[in-house]
Amino acid sequence: MKKAVVLVFVAIFAFSCQKQKTGFVNTEKIVKDYTEMSAAQDKYTKLNDEMMGDLERKAQAYQIKVDLYQKNVSTMGTAEREKTEQELMGLRQELQQEQQTRSRQLQQESQSAIDTIIKKVKDHVKEYGKNNGYDYIYGQNEAGSVLYGKEENDLTEKVLKELNDSFKPDTTKA
Repeated sequence: MKKAVVLVFVAIFAFSCQKQKTGFVNTEKIVKDYTEMSAAQDKYTKLNDEMMGDLERKAQAYQIKVDLYQKNVSTMGTAEREKTEQELMGLRQELQQEQQTRSRQLQQESQSAIDTIIKKVKDHVKEYGKNNGYDYIYGQNEAGSVLYGKEENDLTEKVLKELNDSFKPDTTKA
């Protein structure tokens, strides 16, 4: 009976002494260097620039109307002046609303795309850990979730290479 108890303690001790396989990834580097994230950021920067250009053209057209009004205000009758001022205020409000709506829509689309990419990265790291026998993979970032890690436990480049190798840009959209 003593031998059985000793064997149980030895087995428990041996089991508890097994070294767990851990690693970490620099999440900021992955986000910065991941091709799909860069492509998404470039896409939304381009869309923002196009939107701003369109709004700028509309703002210039509005400003031309304001300048014309200011040039002719002294020759206008009261009714015509009030009508023109109402039209200009309406145009200004429309322009502001369009800018807010389009900015909000673009921001929501951009955030949704980024959230999807971040989920993809997390899922990939999880699969990487499972496929390579890791017990834990930690995320290193500015907030300090990993303050120190041995260089050989840094999986950032391996994970980033796999992510970039698997990314296929969408060439169907211009």
